[in-house]
Amino acid sequence: MLVVSFIIAAIIIVMLQANVFRRFALRNISYSRRFSQKTCFSGDRMELVEQLSNGKWLPVPWLRVESQLSSQLIFRSQDNLAVSSGEHYQNHKSFFSLMPYTKITRTHSFVSARRGVYKLRSVALTGGDLLGIQHDMKQIMIEGELLVYPLPAQVPNDELPSHSWQGETSVRRWIVEDPFVVVGARDYRPSDSFKAVNWKATARAGKLQVHQYDYTADRKLMIYLNVEDHEGMWRTITDEALIERGIEWAAGAAEAVTASGMEVGFAANMPLQGELESAMLLPRSGYDQWLAILELLAKLSLTRTELFSDLLQRESERGVSGCDLLIISAYWNETLELAAQQLRFGGNSVSIWLLAGQASEQQQAGGVS
Repeated sequence: MLVVSFIIAAIIIVMLQANVFRRFALRNISYSRRFSQKTCFSGDRMELVEQLSNGKWLPVPWLRVESQLSSQLIFRSQDNLAVSSGEHYQNHKSFFSLMPYTKITRTHSFVSARRGVYKLRSVALTGGDLLGIQHDMKQIMIEGELLVYPLPAQVPNDELPSHSWQGETSVRRWIVEDPFVVVGARDYRPSDSFKAVNWKATARAGKLQVHQYDYTADRKLMIYLNVEDHEGMWRTITDEALIERGIEWAAGAAEAVTASGMEVGFAANMPLQGELESAMLLPRSGYDQWLAILELLAKLSLTRTELFSDLLQRESERGVSGCDLLIISAYWNETLELAAQQLRFGGNSVSIWLLAGQASEQQQAGGVS
């Protein structure tokens, strides 16, 4: 009889604690998570920071935090963390045990394997009793974003369009007289400085001559990236790695030109995530422009918005002139050559970088003097 009474009492206690924890385990539980930084480059090591606090007298024997994250975020193996990865997403589970009125901060190290925008959306909290008989679950909405920039490719200076790398080119219209570019001599005028006197020309002409300076203007580089990974592509990209390499090339070219103080812009026949139109950023100079290009490249979606030849034709109709144009494409054909020729007629120089497997090939396609 004593044994039976003990068993009944044990069952009552077990069920009582199960009901208590089911009702109160998640009461006054607060949870937050964030990325350690808002931006990084592909391949950088980052941290996902979790904070969990128990604001009540009742301990929580176990608590599981579950969420879905991109499989491009590769987490390092560690205790109290379980990760099961699929092709596009991974199930991320963290396990906690909380004493009364305690706060826990935990960091999970990971590597961002690919450029993109990674968002924290929601987590599911599950907590229960000591024996796992009863449990409660609730969902918490999380706001957080990590912007992963493409890692810029190392681009040799001699592969960049020469005018943009040198920075200036002679122009026919008046912009600013350049004292370093002398194109001849002319008669002296009262407004001229004696420092500009060309004594050799004066001796030959028998009257006072001064240097004739040319006028110069800064060149601009516009980068165009073709998302079509092969000629005749319909809509589906079969070689995403090839286009990702093109994005890295574009980042490398933009980085080199920006570092030299030149203006640079970018366009592609692919949209930003959540948009439908082709991505476009007009040329500007400075560090802010460099960051803007990195952000745009990070947000590119690998889908085609229009034929690449149509994009180039529209640029010609827009009146693009006096620019160095860098075209990055996986192929080149007569249609693209015709579109490039129209841009050359507008006073632009055009260079083509061909994406081809592991090797890069550059075709120099004319230019302006």
